[in-house]
Amino acid sequence: MKVKALTTILFFLLLSNISFACRYTVREIGFADFGKDSYQLVLFNDGRITDADTKMFKNIARAALLDANILVKIINVKSDTSSLLKYYKEYNGSGLPDAILVSPEKRAKAFFFDKSTDFTQTVWNLVEEIIMSPARKKLTNNIIESYGVIYFIEGNNVEENSKSREILKKALAGIKQVMMSLPKPVDTPPHIITIKANELNSEEILLWSLGWKKEDANKPAIALMYGRGRRMGPLLKGNHIKENVISNMLRFIGEDCECGLDRSWMLGTMIPMRWDSKLKAAVLKQYGFDADNPLIISEMSQILSIAPNRVNNSINTDLLYGYAENVLVITDTNKKVVAKQLPANKPSKTYKAIDTTALTTDTNIISADTLIIEKTEKEKTEPQITKTEEPTFGIKEALGYSLLGLLLIVIIGGVIYFKTKKDNG
Repeated sequence: MKVKALTTILFFLLLSNISFACRYTVREIGFADFGKDSYQLVLFNDGRITDADTKMFKNIARAALLDANILVKIINVKSDTSSLLKYYKEYNGSGLPDAILVSPEKRAKAFFFDKSTDFTQTVWNLVEEIIMSPARKKLTNNIIESYGVIYFIEGNNVEENSKSREILKKALAGIKQVMMSLPKPVDTPPHIITIKANELNSEEILLWSLGWKKEDANKPAIALMYGRGRRMGPLLKGNHIKENVISNMLRFIGEDCECGLDRSWMLGTMIPMRWDSKLKAAVLKQYGFDADNPLIISEMSQILSIAPNRVNNSINTDLLYGYAENVLVITDTNKKVVAKQLPANKPSKTYKAIDTTALTTDTNIISADTLIIEKTEKEKTEPQITKTEEPTFGIKEALGYSLLGLLLIVIIGGVIYFKTKKDNG
């Protein structure tokens, strides 16, 4: 009787392990923060800012960024040995940056403080500019209930904009047809947020975090977003905006996270953004799990550990995004960004301006070598996303091991049963 009970319990435990591996979709995994997607806001202490202001910067920034995926660091230029000093030393623009924002992809954006402005207000405006903008607010209003969010960044060419819109429209029509047949059906299709040419300045930090550059202004661009503001795949620009590419990336978002997908694609880089308690509660209500609960994160991490990772076993490998970005060439854009008016509960003095300078790179190229590609008659290639063909520990394997384990339990149980019966015989 004991053997039978033990066998039954172990059987259900084995079945629970199978279902455990299939519990979340890529879309749902995207709402968790695994601590690998943090930006770093760094203040350089080189004598130009007083110790009192340095302390104030640290206190204000940490309080304001408490609900954001941004860490605050103070680096003493003379005594610190942090690798982040390279952004200070290698800057080749006019003057030296007072602060920088470093992305998880190791790209950096520099900031210069207006010394004629009240420093407290300068800091408040800086952190607000970093974590929120109209387009990011629209994203948080829509991304939890909808399948995802698509940023459509207009270029200067009206004809190209129209062409890309039509391509996007066709891709959306395709995903709408399959949304209800996905592992977890979704009622609300992807929400499109258009960033117009005259809105680029107010979205400078968002665009920078997406990989958009000023030289891209002549052509439209598309970023597919899911989860907690994660970007799916690379930023698609100009001729790389193709229906099949968009369709595959959209389909990927709704896939079962257990089904052999590469985990580097499952954890797209997040944009810098505030994710407060209201948004966390909305995720819990919508999906039935707390994405910030350590147990849930641990569970998701175990699922991700089963998934394959083709390049160097790292989550944010450039090649898996189809392009590489390296901070090699540092240029001065001399761009002035006027900060927004502060809320009434913050310092009342008017902030004049913060000069921001992007530390840019020469490389932002979609590579067909690391993705499954579609060949045309002229042997041109377009990046696509596909499930990896590598051996994976999926549902079939889990079922096989479970049945094997169950068989062993039955055999051992039978031996014990007959031995006990014989001894009592």
